[in-house]
Amino acid sequence: MSIPERERPPTAEGEPVDTPGLSLDQLAYEWVRERIIDGTYKPGARIRERAVAEELGISRIPIREAFPRLESEGFIRSLPRRGAVVASLTVRDVNELYDVRGSLEVLATRLAAEQCGRGASAEILREILDEAERAVAANDGVLLSATNSRFHAAILTLSDNLLLQDLMAPILGRVNRLFYIVPESDQVNFHHEHAELYRAISSGQADLAAALAFAHVEHSRRDTIPVVQSLLDAADPPRPAGPRQVVRRTP
Repeated sequence: MSIPERERPPTAEGEPVDTPGLSLDQLAYEWVRERIIDGTYKPGARIRERAVAEELGISRIPIREAFPRLESEGFIRSLPRRGAVVASLTVRDVNELYDVRGSLEVLATRLAAEQCGRGASAEILREILDEAERAVAANDGVLLSATNSRFHAAILTLSDNLLLQDLMAPILGRVNRLFYIVPESDQVNFHHEHAELYRAISSGQADLAAALAFAHVEHSRRDTIPVVQSLLDAADPPRPAGPRQVVRRTP
């Protein structure tokens, strides 16, 4: 959730901001989470309660209440003497994320197709694809990435399975964070795969939609893992070997 400046006026710490329908701990959770996803808070960066409180114009209590949820969803870690820091991503983390996507996203896609087979409308997917098509024509990679994320979220909504939506909420957040760190290099082809998914879902072809969804996730995994590995290698280059010791033998 984006919080425009006009919605968070500079108020004294402890004075509540005007957030109708949104609790302060939820406000703090979404504010910090968005800034981790979009890279404002880098991996390893410390998140200070006081700084967030001053930024939002609220007390530290809601922020303290939001941190355990952020930690349970893998966005932050609590470290001794450092407090909350942004969790780093490893190749194992990314592989595990794709393993889960390969199950839950495939299930969501199958359920969405089944819903369409019963008469549900997939018009929202068509609208998002039209917007993505304009992004492709304009060579707007940022907009295309955003529409691709919305497409997956719309499939989840169309599945009409509330438990699955709850399970997938933190997963989608991690996916969005990953794609800010590692933008998909093959976005045009991913857009075309989304168009194929739309056709299968909207026509109620559940088996085909599930197969396409699995192939789509694995395509993304294949492209993403090497980039993540190269970024990790660049961040932690091998240390040069020390000077070679020469052992002199006495005659």
